[in-house]
Amino acid sequence: MTDKDGTFGFEDLERAFKKTVSKFDSKSDAMLMAMTNVARARVRANTPTNRTNKLKGSWRTKKPKVYGKARVARIQSQNRYAHTVEEGHNIVSGGATVGRNGRRLNIVQQRVRGISVGGRTRPVKMIEKSMKELKSAFGKNAEKLLDELTREVQL
Repeated sequence: MTDKDGTFGFEDLERAFKKTVSKFDSKSDAMLMAMTNVARARVRANTPTNRTNKLKGSWRTKKPKVYGKARVARIQSQNRYAHTVEEGHNIVSGGATVGRNGRRLNIVQQRVRGISVGGRTRPVKMIEKSMKELKSAFGKNAEKLLDELTREVQL
């Protein structure tokens, strides 16, 4: 990779960069999927259980895709109420707090209809907790990937 006089040429550097870029996509996707599977396991562990365990078993991973300049692998629930467990929700009894026209009912209208809002559930934040736990591990794995790629190219 060096010239006759012992210098490293731009052509050699360009070849090394192209070789690194060609390997980057597959290796970064593999690392991202591995981290996504670990994150899914953590989310499942942090998910509260009830008698059916449907929410705990509903977490799925999606393959990495490129959105703009970022590679993104998703963890999502197939359950329709996962976001209410994550963020919490109002405890409502006696009917809906939204009228037929889609507008929110005021307090007087709610009382006339017998609707009561009895507080708010505590948010569980299972996804947020899991992502905080894995933040440092992701950084370490990304550094390891870059070291591995540069070692293979021998820059």
